[in-house]
Amino acid sequence: MARRRESGLKFGEQEKKNTKQDRKARKAEQAGEFVMKPKKRHWGVLIAVLTVLLAAGLLVYLVARSNERLRITEVVVRDERVPGEFDGFRILQLSDFNGKSFGEGNRRLIDTVKAIDFDIVLLTGDFIAPGGNLDTFEPVANLLEALAELGKPVYYVLGENDVETPDNAPDGWNRCIEQGDSPVAQKLEALGAQCIYPITVIERGEARIFLTGITYYEKLFDSYNFDSDKDFSICVTHAPIDYDVDKRLESVNRYSFRELDFDMSISGHTLGGQYRLPLLKTIYLKGYGLFPQESLSYGLHKAQNRYSFITAGLGVKSGFRLCNSPEIAVIELRGN
Repeated sequence: MARRRESGLKFGEQEKKNTKQDRKARKAEQAGEFVMKPKKRHWGVLIAVLTVLLAAGLLVYLVARSNERLRITEVVVRDERVPGEFDGFRILQLSDFNGKSFGEGNRRLIDTVKAIDFDIVLLTGDFIAPGGNLDTFEPVANLLEALAELGKPVYYVLGENDVETPDNAPDGWNRCIEQGDSPVAQKLEALGAQCIYPITVIERGEARIFLTGITYYEKLFDSYNFDSDKDFSICVTHAPIDYDVDKRLESVNRYSFRELDFDMSISGHTLGGQYRLPLLKTIYLKGYGLFPQESLSYGLHKAQNRYSFITAGLGVKSGFRLCNSPEIAVIELRGN
């Protein structure tokens, strides 16, 4: 009881003291004097600010980490036109390097690729960073030197970063770019890569498949006895091919070329949309706007009895990737 009484007295004295101070402060204010009031501690605001800062820091860390994490995506294409000798044939696709290196000497990419089982390599363009700086080719050179040790064939097509943009370039010019006198093409070939265009034949026993571009070169294809109804052909491009029949016919009529009737297309360029969200997927794609059809930006799809595969690639032209880690793609061919 004595302790409670003593505690109560102390509390009462403190209350009186506070009241006395308040009266004093009011009198001083009325007299025009400046009085320093005790600061109120806004703990709620401070905690909220710290929470936001921590969340932002965590998000930046996770995005930065995901931009360095290599993922391997494997897809299977089942088609009765795939020859039996090519059943299980595995294509390793790498695209859109944009000068990016994964570790010193591109070691992480090289080690990851070496651990994968594959038959050929397709490199689908944008080897150097935008602006044409050939110094940014070094990560690709490191990779090709390592691939040469494996003895697997390496084929390539160029992207818009790898050549000068032609005057009055038509829409879609960056789908199939001829190597011409491109310094990037010269470097690729000096390191053992072969250009796919206009046509590349891959043989296994008595069977064969064709790697091509869009244009059908009649005399050249006839020299291989190419039969689009029987021979399995893969159109390899940098930018994806739009399967819209009306658009394709308009393009063919405008530029007066015969288009190849291919069975599958493999491409890159879109970076898988670069910025993606779970469930909503690609946020924006140039030329197609917000939340475009997924078959235009990423992944394996089938339309009009043709397959298409678009990889998310490895680097970026600018900015960063969101929910979209750098990708190594493996496409496996299977007959029905």
